[in-house]
Amino acid sequence: MKNLDSGSPDSSTEQWWTLSGVQVFDMMRVVEQLLGEGRVVHIGTDAQKTSRRMEFVTVVCVLNPGKGGRVFYTRRFEKKEMSLYDKLSTETWLSLELALKMNQDFELSAAQKKIWVHVDANPDTRYDSSDYVKQLAGMVAGSGFPVLVKPDAWCASHVADFAVKNKHHRSLIFSGS
Repeated sequence: MKNLDSGSPDSSTEQWWTLSGVQVFDMMRVVEQLLGEGRVVHIGTDAQKTSRRMEFVTVVCVLNPGKGGRVFYTRRFEKKEMSLYDKLSTETWLSLELALKMNQDFELSAAQKKIWVHVDANPDTRYDSSDYVKQLAGMVAGSGFPVLVKPDAWCASHVADFAVKNKHHRSLIFSGS
């Protein structure tokens, strides 16, 4: 899989944000600290075609059971025309590449590195993405990460979808924030 125009996930060059619009300057350090406190990380990516290009949003959700969690996201752009397979492969690779980077860079025990990767593909044969579920999930599982696919892949299919469609900005406007 080739890297996107903006490069591969690199916390030193990417801009990471919270859904409330606050820039996070060292997302990797924050996530490593939260993992060290026993949290679980979920990573998912979704894409949306605009008039000029394909926009990919990768989301990191750090859960704090019973108390919610934290969400960080970043955006990347690619050429407009892509096949469904290319779009789903790129989404999966962006999530997996970030999970691999976290696994490599974080100075935590293996038991503390609770990182799940969500794949935005549906095994239900009524959906075109069903043709690629086994391959995409296998890529993640073969890299050593637990994988979730639709309808359980909430990080990709709901949170990243929410961010790629800028719904978080609309909710801030309506709430008066």
